Amino acid sequence: MKKQFQNWTLFFIAGIFAIITMLITSIILMTGPSAPDALFGMYLLFSLVPVLIVIIIDRILVWKFGNKNVNKVQFSILLLIVLLWMVRFVVNLVI
Repeated sequence: MKKQFQNWTLFFIAGIFAIITMLITSIILMTGPSAPDALFGMYLLFSLVPVLIVIIIDRILVWKFGNKNVNKVQFSILLLIVLLWMVRFVVNLVI
């Protein structure tokens, strides 16, 4: 059982979750009676392209460097994003 889940990374799990969520949401929106909702559903489908590109790049990097090294880099990127959000929050409080 452990062998099955050993190559999973942060971006891979987030990407799979995003794909499932976007597909369900876009299907619900596109089957509704409202034209703007249908357009937003199509927009969500088009926004799946960058998510798929990130997942493909993630899989290539895991194949080349291993999941532990890739996870370290991905958590560093995540921590950088959180740090930038905190800086933005503090700057917005001051201004």
